[in-house]
Amino acid sequence: MATPPPELVFSNDVSNLDEWAKRTGIPIGSAESIGVNYARARRWLLSIRMQLVQEHGWRDVAPLDSRMLFHIECPPPHRSSGGFPRSPNLRLQVPVHASTFFNPERRVQWEMVFHSAVFPYLRHTVAPVADLLHLLQCLLTGVFVLVKEEPAPGDAIYRTIRGLPPAEWIAGHQPQLTEIFGQSHYRALFRAAGENRVAFKLDTLPRR
Repeated sequence: MATPPPELVFSNDVSNLDEWAKRTGIPIGSAESIGVNYARARRWLLSIRMQLVQEHGWRDVAPLDSRMLFHIECPPPHRSSGGFPRSPNLRLQVPVHASTFFNPERRVQWEMVFHSAVFPYLRHTVAPVADLLHLLQCLLTGVFVLVKEEPAPGDAIYRTIRGLPPAEWIAGHQPQLTEIFGQSHYRALFRAAGENRVAFKLDTLPRR
């Protein structure tokens, strides 16, 4: 039986940021410095939105919440034999400020965005969706992780957690990432992403 693909998990528990900072050797920085890097990424985030709207059939949702940088949606890719959508429209929301991800009152909102069908369906076929995920993983390492569970010997499960994008993606976007983070931080990201024992975390859990 084939194992399911990795699922994207969002968690705004600050301890996840701290754990992944220790794994990668890249300091979290202050809330202010995180906000500065996120602000520098705004142009790239808006470019991703534009690509999705102009090339992949997404559209803006109006009115736009003032706390959102963008809010877009598109019809689901799978339809019934009668041509009807099998699920509600797919939606993506990205906030103006990184701190909005950590607002406890908005946790469910972000889980609905990042635990939806968008990333399982589209991240391997729609490049801007993958770019969005990977950029957020660089900006807030540990908040957006890919989790895959597989049977382990005995009565156990292997859970593999990936906190960073592939090193190939980081290398392919060196100019944009260097503009956001600076050269030394970029080199640290590239080095960490290329080391499996750093970019991945393996847990062994009892079978449920």
